[in-house]
Amino acid sequence: MKVIAALLLATLLGGCGKGESVANQTQPKAAAKVIAPINSSIPANAADDTPPAPQPMVEPKPLVSRETSKALPTPPDYRAIGTEPFWGVTLRGSTIVLERPDKAPMRFAVRNQSDDRAIRFVGDGFTLTATEGPCSDGMSDAIWSDRVQIAFADGTLKGCGGLREDGP
Repeated sequence: MKVIAALLLATLLGGCGKGESVANQTQPKAAAKVIAPINSSIPANAADDTPPAPQPMVEPKPLVSRETSKALPTPPDYRAIGTEPFWGVTLRGSTIVLERPDKAPMRFAVRNQSDDRAIRFVGDGFTLTATEGPCSDGMSDAIWSDRVQIAFADGTLKGCGGLREDGP
């Protein structure tokens, strides 16, 4: 065991470049082999000169915030709001989302049951009825194209919806 350690030490010290001429020092040296410690579980001949296998290149994900999204959100099919109490309804496809401050949003699957007199979306426990006529939201000078009433388990809410025309 002592003999192997002495040979390893001599080999390592012999490669330090002592006694080499200046001409030999400017030439590139070959890469040194890794020698495992004597008490290591790695065999001494485990290191080889084969380069590591190339790793696949992973494209970094771009940093996109909500404000810089490349795709604009799809506008809702219909939008209505109300004040005192505040609420908002957004219709996209066959789903209506009712949002109110301090309450979790409520989603309702609805179907269109409009007729000549009103726009009507009806679902399980929810009805939105919009009739044509100017509507003021009570908070701004805006005039909306429709008067809206929604009925659901918590009661009835009234407000405005459709197209919004800002006042003077």
